[in-house]
Amino acid sequence: MHLFLLMGGLLTAAPSPYLDSRTTGAAYCYDPESPVLREAFRGPKPTPDTRMDSAALAEDVRFLHQLLRTTYSGWPELLAHRSFDPDRFFQDWSAKVAASGPTVSFQDGVLAPTIAIREALTDNHFGPSGLLSLLREEPRLAFREYQADAPPGLAPASCDASTVTGAQADTLRVAPVLKADGTRGQRLTVSARGGGDTRTLRCGDTSLPLTVRPPRPVRQFAPKDIYTYEPKGDVGIITIRRFSGPPEAEAGLRQFVADAPKHRKHKLLVFDLRGNSGGDDGYVYEWLDAMVRGPWFASGEVWMHGAFYPCFEWNTRVQRQAMDGRLDTPEAKAEREALRAKWPVKPEPSRPVFDSGRAEGHAKTPFTGRIVVLVDRDSASSGESGAYALHQATGAPMVGERTGGFLTYGNAPSFVLPRTGFAWVVPTKRNYFAEPVEGVGHAVQVYLDAEALGQPVTELLPRLRKLP
Repeated sequence: MHLFLLMGGLLTAAPSPYLDSRTTGAAYCYDPESPVLREAFRGPKPTPDTRMDSAALAEDVRFLHQLLRTTYSGWPELLAHRSFDPDRFFQDWSAKVAASGPTVSFQDGVLAPTIAIREALTDNHFGPSGLLSLLREEPRLAFREYQADAPPGLAPASCDASTVTGAQADTLRVAPVLKADGTRGQRLTVSARGGGDTRTLRCGDTSLPLTVRPPRPVRQFAPKDIYTYEPKGDVGIITIRRFSGPPEAEAGLRQFVADAPKHRKHKLLVFDLRGNSGGDDGYVYEWLDAMVRGPWFASGEVWMHGAFYPCFEWNTRVQRQAMDGRLDTPEAKAEREALRAKWPVKPEPSRPVFDSGRAEGHAKTPFTGRIVVLVDRDSASSGESGAYALHQATGAPMVGERTGGFLTYGNAPSFVLPRTGFAWVVPTKRNYFAEPVEGVGHAVQVYLDAEALGQPVTELLPRLRKLP
C-alpha cells in the first residue's frame, strides 16, 4: 500500500519532497533523498476507490492552491473566468475535504474537483500524475472527431456546428481525405464531447449523420526502439515513439539528431509520430537546425518564471531517475551534480515571460526533399508539438487525424504533494496558436481513414508519395 494513502488513522508528518530553498535559491526543487518523492514515482497509483486521509488531503489542496498561483500557466485565465472563482473554489475544496470525516475517496476528494476545474478551463495536462489518460476519456472533458464524406456540391457555409451536440464550433471544416487507391475525397469533420458514437449536423435543409472516428489500441514498444530509421531507396522512414525515456531511449533520440546527414540523402522523409505521447521536442528542433536554413516560427509562448522556474531542469532529471529506479546510481548522481553546480540561483518574482516562437535553422546543406508527418489521436504533448514544428519549418503536411490536444498548456512537470505523497501535473508554459488546439488537437492537412491509420508506413507509401 502506498505510504500516504491510508485507510483511516492519522497521518504523521513526513520529510518534505523538496530541498530547502536556501540551498537552491528557488522553491519546489526535488530532494532526491526523499522517500516521499521516491514512492510518488515508483509506488502504485491511487484508484477512484482509494481512501485518503482527509486532513492530509485538505492540507495538500492548500499547498496546491499556493503552487498554482505562482506557477500554473493557466491560472491567469482561471482568474479571468466569468463564473469560476479559482481562489474560492480551492478554499471550498479544502474545507469540504476536511469536513468529510477521517477519510475520503480519491474520486470525491481529487478526481471530481479536478473535472470541475477542467470544465472551467480545458487543459489536458492538468491533474494527478498517472491518471491523465483516465481523465482524458471522461465524457465531460474528452473531444472526439465526428465525420462523414462531404456530399457533392456541399456548401460548407450552410452547415451549423451549433446543431451538433457538444461540438466546438471552430473545429467544423471540410478537409481532404486520402483514399486507399491514392485518390482524394472530402471529409466533413467536427470535434465534440459528451460521448456517443453518432451526431447529426444540419447543413441548410439537410441533416447529415456523422460517425465518431474509432479508437485504436495503444502501441507498445521497448525503450531501445524509441527511434528507428529505415532507408527504402529514395524514401527514409523515421519512427519516433516518444521524446523521453530511460537512458537507452535518450541514446536513441540523440542518435536521431546525429543521423540527420543520412536523412538528408532521401527525396522523401516520412516521420511516423503516431502514438508518440511526448517528452522533449527539443530533439526535433536540434534536427531541424541541421536540416533547415533560415528563420521559421513555431508558436508564441509565455513561461511562468519565479518560484519554480529554476527547478525545471533539475526536477525533470530527478523525476526521470526516480521513475527508472536509478536515483542512487553513480551516473544519476553525476547528472545531478552537474546541475547542482549552478546553485544557488538568484530568486526572482513570479511573472510571465513572453517568447515569440521564432527559430532559425543553420544547415550548411539544407534538405531539399519532401517530408510527410503521420499523427493520430495518441500523438500528444511534445508528440504533437514536434509534428507541428516539422510542419512549420518545412511545410510538411500532417497526415492522419487530429492530435491529442495536450498543447496549449505545456512544459508540464509533476509536483509531489507533501502530505498525501502523490504527484500533480502543472503546466508552466502557455502556447498560442492561430487555431484551437487544447482538447481538440492540431488539425491535419490530410486525413486517413481509421483502418489505414493503423497500417505500417511501408503499406501507406504508395499513397503518401502522391501527396504534393
